[in-house]
Amino acid sequence: MKRIFTIFIILVCSYLLFTGVGSWLSFGGSNNEASLSKRTNTISIDVSSSDTVIIPEKRNDVRAELDGKGKVTVNKSGNEIRVEYKRKWLDGFQFFNSKSNLKIYIPEDFNKSMSIDIGSGRLNFAGESESKPFELESLDVNMSSGKVSLANIKTNEFEHEGSSGMMDADHLFARSGEIDMSSGKVKLRNYQGKLDAGVSSGQLDIMIGKLIDSIKVEASSGFVRLDLPDDADFTLKGKASSGHISSDFELDDEKRDKNDISGKHGSGEHDIRISVSSGKAEVN
Repeated sequence: MKRIFTIFIILVCSYLLFTGVGSWLSFGGSNNEASLSKRTNTISIDVSSSDTVIIPEKRNDVRAELDGKGKVTVNKSGNEIRVEYKRKWLDGFQFFNSKSNLKIYIPEDFNKSMSIDIGSGRLNFAGESESKPFELESLDVNMSSGKVSLANIKTNEFEHEGSSGMMDADHLFARSGEIDMSSGKVKLRNYQGKLDAGVSSGQLDIMIGKLIDSIKVEASSGFVRLDLPDDADFTLKGKASSGHISSDFELDDEKRDKNDISGKHGSGEHDIRISVSSGKAEVN
């Protein structure tokens, strides 16, 4: 018993020593802000195991403020500003673990490209309002088991790739959107734009605010729900193998063949393609 207690005390002391030294070094030498220049075209954010919020405001630099364990750096290299958050290996022990809160301030008029890479933490990013969204040329989100919440964002290109995490977006406007999810969950509300989405054993819950372009959805053993406006003009083509596709819309020229379904609603202007294997899809 004394030996176990001694080992525990050694671990605690080592942790406090490394944490204290690391914090002192971090305070004295690391960067937590970087100014934008006319050449800056990308802001990259790489975070994990923290609660992160991206805050647009009137400023001409990118600044990160950390409350909790770990270390955050903001570096500028060429055309890119990179924000990176890391935790020490000892922080992974459950009895040393504590939540870290990270705030990242970015210029509200930055309109180039943004890349977000998140692991097991949470991240929130929102524009001012639906009528005043944060505008970008491109937004790329890569996540694993974390959770990303987006709101009031307008971008020419949107790409999302995830595994077992969750992405929740409200009022996302994209000229072209791509989603690739495995066993995770994606929930889109009031989405506008072209969309190509795929899921394996996960779930896609998509609510279209206004249908203005084509929608393509593929699922294997996952579940897909596509919610369209009542006055949407579309041509539906749904194919299923051992899966199932259903529609609540009254379709002109409706055809059903085993589990397949096709037909037109309104003028039929926009193409909607849904393909499932052993999964399930609902159009309503």
